[in-house]
Formats: sequence, structure tokens, C-alpha cells
Amino acid sequence: MGSYVLRRLVLAVPVLFGVSIGVFLMIDLVPGDPATVLAGDTAPPEQIELIRHELGLDQPLPVQYALFLERLLHGSLGTSIRSGREVMTEILDRFPYTLELTLAAITISTLVGVSAGVWAAVNRGRGGDHLTMGLAILGLSIPSFWTAILMVILFSLTLHWLPVAGAGTWQQLVMPALALSLPSAAVKARITRASMLEILGQDYLRTARAKGLRERVVVLRHALKNALIPIVTLVGIQVGAIIEGAFITETVFSWPGIGRLAVQAIPSQDYPVVQGVVLVSAISYMLSTLVVDLLYAWLDPRISYVSAAA
Repeated sequence: MGSYVLRRLVLAVPVLFGVSIGVFLMIDLVPGDPATVLAGDTAPPEQIELIRHELGLDQPLPVQYALFLERLLHGSLGTSIRSGREVMTEILDRFPYTLELTLAAITISTLVGVSAGVWAAVNRGRGGDHLTMGLAILGLSIPSFWTAILMVILFSLTLHWLPVAGAGTWQQLVMPALALSLPSAAVKARITRASMLEILGQDYLRTARAKGLRERVVVLRHALKNALIPIVTLVGIQVGAIIEGAFITETVFSWPGIGRLAVQAIPSQDYPVVQGVVLVSAISYMLSTLVVDLLYAWLDPRISYVSAAA
């Protein structure tokens, strides 16, 4: 198991290197000049050149990248052009809110999606199956930002049940988490149903029923555990999609996470903040895939043995 984890960590190093190159090149790929933005449009050329020199933008691209890596190794992502604060400080102030929203959305989507998928598989071809899959298609068809707007109109402006925006209480978390989780729950329901239908026809489940085990035990203890690997894969993949969706959802609900921070930084051409948010999001996604790999080995120990042998 230890060698399996070590191998996954080693494989993550070149991926991190590639991510750092992509994040660094953002400044050259997007229009605009950070020095001009920082100095102002009316600043004289001499002042702009001085700022370019202070930022290292007058150096060759490899030198700029080396300076960028040096700052990263020292835990620095630069200084925000808009606020003048350390980018790492701004991200650390906002990241707990995004983490809270992401974990809530993943928990809701997993509980709802897996439960709905198991229910649909057990009731295959019946009314419950058709209703569940119909709702799943509906959930996939509606973008999360549109769901967020509808929730604001219904639960805040019409029924006055939940606050429109902000963070800090569970009432303020409900609508953003639901808006983010519904599309993911729909995908999990469909994948769970397909995986369960494949497992439910296996011989060992018929043997378990023949031994007199209750149907609930057969479904939840034997069938569901063996159907979890594709579901776990999907959860790991959807972490990236949920973080991406949080950019819009956080803006709709004024949720003070890193997604809203990036949306606020883009119009002001605050490149260091955008770079920092993209880098943190990529690292978060990589960590989620590592957790998925570890769950693979826990669900099926043969996976770690095969990986070690390869």
C-alpha cells in the first residue's frame, strides 16, 4: 500500500510541473500589460518601464519562469495588483469558504445521486425507475447558474425562507450547495443505476439470496460495495467540475470563495490573483484524484498489488 501511494505521488510531480508552466504562461497569453494596469493608463512610459523592471517582466521568459518557481517554493504567489495584498493571503482567506461549499455539494450530490441510482436499479422498469431517470435528465439539462437564479426567486424573494447572499450560517449555505450539487447528483444517479444493474445479475448475489439473506443486506452490503468503483471515479472527476461551477455560483450568491475572487480579478486584469486561483484549483483537483486512487486500493486491494507489480 505504501509503495502504491508513493508511486502516485511521484507521478503527480510532472503534472504539477506542467500546471506551473500553464499558469505562468497565462500572463503572456491574455491581452493587457500588468505594469500598465498597476501604473494606470495616464502614467508616463518611464514609470511603466520601472514597474515592469520591478515585476521582472523585462526579463527573458525562462528567467521569469525561474523567478516564478522560486516564489512558489517560498510559498509566495506574488502581490495582488488590485488590493496590494499577498495573493497567498487573499486565497487563504477565501479558500475555507470554497472548501466548505465544495464538500457540501459533493456530500449532497453523492447521497442523493447514489440513493436515487440504487432505488432506480432495484425498481428497474417500474414507475420509480422512470421517475428517477426523468429527474436525472432534467437535472443534467439545467445549468447550475440557472438553478441558482430560480432558487433565489423562489426561496428568497417569494417564500422568504433563505437569505439571498452571504456566508457564515447553514441557511446561507443551502442554496449554493444545492445549485452546485444537482447536476452532479443527476450524473451519479445514472452511473449508479448502470453499475448496480450490472452487479445485481451476478451469481454470487443469487447465492446470497439463496442463503436467506434479506434483500436490503444483499443490495447494500454486497452489491453496492462492488458497484462503488465507477462511482468513486466519478466523484473524483466531479471535484474539478464543482470547483469550476463554484466560480459562477459563488458570484450569484455573493459567496466569498476563491471562485468569486477570480471573477472579481479578471475584469481588473489582476493576473497574479487569477494565476494563484488556477494553481490552487489544479492542486485541489490533483489531491482529489489521489484520494480516489487510495479509495480504489481500499475497495479492491488487488488494484494496489497490480499497480506495484507493473
